[in-house]
Amino acid sequence: MKHLLYIFLILGVFSCKNDDEIDCSYYTSIASKSIFIKLIDSNGNNLIENETYAANTINIVFGDYTFTDVVFEDVLGIENLIALNIFGNQGDNQFRINLSENETDLLILNIDKQETVNPCVGHIFTLNSATYNGVIQTLENFDGDYLITVIK
Repeated sequence: MKHLLYIFLILGVFSCKNDDEIDCSYYTSIASKSIFIKLIDSNGNNLIENETYAANTINIVFGDYTFTDVVFEDVLGIENLIALNIFGNQGDNQFRINLSENETDLLILNIDKQETVNPCVGHIFTLNSATYNGVIQTLENFDGDYLITVIK
């Protein structure tokens, strides 16, 4: 009987999970908010959908970084929108949106950058405002993310 008790104690000790291991996959939605940009003309036509701007040539520049493939043409709900994860420094952050070789727009995102104690989420970014080509935009709730509609 004593040997059986020792076996259960040993199994119990070695089967315990280390509490220091944290599954960070649960935290991705907290850390990664996005802003989507819908470009339309005065009649409400989507300028990416009607190919005024070619989706595969649009890129976003932030500092020394260039982000390509920022338009998802075939993802239901976000097709023909420019997508950008919200990140940067505290305050105003300038993003150059290259719509073509000859046309570049300026997006300024004003954000709060808060540090966390969670090892999975280094910072949480809160979007305060968005200015597109000098015009303050209305931030629409877009299923927990943000959407701005720009008339060009």
